[in-house]
Amino acid sequence: MFVRIILNGATRGRHMKRSLTILLSLLVGLAVFGSVAFAEDFTVAVGAELEGWDPHTAIFFLANEINWNTYDRLITFETIPADQSPYGVEMIDSSKPKGMLAESWDLLEDGKVVVFHLRKGVIFPSGNEFTAEDVRYSIERKWEIPDASRWILNVMGLSTLDNMEVIDDYTIKFTLDTPNAIFLPGWAFLSTMSIVDSAELKKHVTADDPYGHNYLNLNIVPTGPYELESYVPGSEVILKAYDGYWGGKPTIDRIIYKVVPEEANRILLLKNGDVDMAYFISAEQVASQLMNASGVNVFSIPTAGTEYFNLQTTKEPLYNTLVRRAIAYAVPYDDLIENVMYGFASRATSPVPTLTAYHKDVYPYDYNPTKARELLAEAGYGPGEVTLTLSYRLDNPDEEALAIYLKDALEDVGINVVIDKVASSRFSEMRGVQDYETSLLFWIPYVNSPIYQLSYGYASSSGCCNYGRYSNATFDAMIDAAIKETDPVKQEGLVNAMQELIAGEVPIVLLYHPNRQITMRDNVNGYVYWTNFLVRYEVMSKD
Repeated sequence: MFVRIILNGATRGRHMKRSLTILLSLLVGLAVFGSVAFAEDFTVAVGAELEGWDPHTAIFFLANEINWNTYDRLITFETIPADQSPYGVEMIDSSKPKGMLAESWDLLEDGKVVVFHLRKGVIFPSGNEFTAEDVRYSIERKWEIPDASRWILNVMGLSTLDNMEVIDDYTIKFTLDTPNAIFLPGWAFLSTMSIVDSAELKKHVTADDPYGHNYLNLNIVPTGPYELESYVPGSEVILKAYDGYWGGKPTIDRIIYKVVPEEANRILLLKNGDVDMAYFISAEQVASQLMNASGVNVFSIPTAGTEYFNLQTTKEPLYNTLVRRAIAYAVPYDDLIENVMYGFASRATSPVPTLTAYHKDVYPYDYNPTKARELLAEAGYGPGEVTLTLSYRLDNPDEEALAIYLKDALEDVGINVVIDKVASSRFSEMRGVQDYETSLLFWIPYVNSPIYQLSYGYASSSGCCNYGRYSNATFDAMIDAAIKETDPVKQEGLVNAMQELIAGEVPIVLLYHPNRQITMRDNVNGYVYWTNFLVRYEVMSKD
């Protein structure tokens, strides 16, 4: 057993223990797994549905991870060895990009023009050869599909498809509006920048679905080290290694994502060695069940991710800024870190996280129920006159406990709360169109840039990802200016102004920055920590 814990700042919450009665035995492993596992299989116990895989529209973590392993991007990063990493685990070095499907690139006109020289001789599982057309088509469909994240391309400096030009089969040029610091890392960090096998996908387009979106939601046209072997809805996804992968066949033959809805079962399967890794384990259970478990490695790493309490700002009473501020003052932030996250988190004090450039402590809200009641009264609401529905994913055990704490805290200041537990697949749909009154959501910025983060959560143009439907013309003008600003001093000034504006308007209550909890068997080798949380199994192996 090996444990590596990094706790933020002075936060060292005591690891309270709650007894967990498990009326299970080693037979649970046999009951959960109906098929025989092979020596080179790698099994991951997850608590949620596995669907919605279109790489250019997916927003759910597990869908993104499936795409991360079945599609390649143009760029990736070098890594920092575990013995040189501050967290004791090998991790990516985002200061050192390297080629993936692009062998190299040229930066011209002070970085405004980027020319990618593509890898030759790459053959996809379909038998099609990789060319610049695959890159062009991937960007085009990301731009044209209504549910895709066109705003990401805007943030990366592309304002029109005319910014892109195919020079020849192995060369493609992008002319940005201005030099853009997010453009290259965006290709490396974002699973939504995946390159699809365009010739294969075009076989599945229809007049009603001109970019094959419906097909790709449940199918894969792979360009990476793994391809889809099988999918059983609600049960499992199996990916198999592609023998002809340009980087060499992965050591792990098959990745098996197994849906195990109960957290207690995921924990038991990991402790018994029936799975190699387990996702969605609460901070409480990491502390009480896994930290001292034989055969289990635990890493707890600070992140730039934030637990959001999203508020639907387009409807009363949450349209009223005074009500949103009252909610922010009603939250017992330190209690949440201590008793929900068991010290594995730190306070969020800005919409730009602590581990991100230009962060500034601007959040004025500490736990102050008296202030919360005064603001509600000022807004015209007496005790019990506001009722809110709080939605969250039922497979997230940390959010289960968090919802109960928030309900108690809000009801203490006179706000009634109805808790709405939602299946993961349904929650992803709700999240995409902000179909909730309030909700809980952990969000990790795949590109650790203040411009990316502020654009994602608060710009009117971000569409799928503006979780509070916040709209402010002043903010939109500032984010547009910041994207184009090349002077770092002026850009920092714009970012600071946006942080202060968001803190005052509080469209999202920022709860805390949770650690990344990595729980795996101690015979797993080659794990590389990506700050976007996604695991690339191509480089992993087992003893």
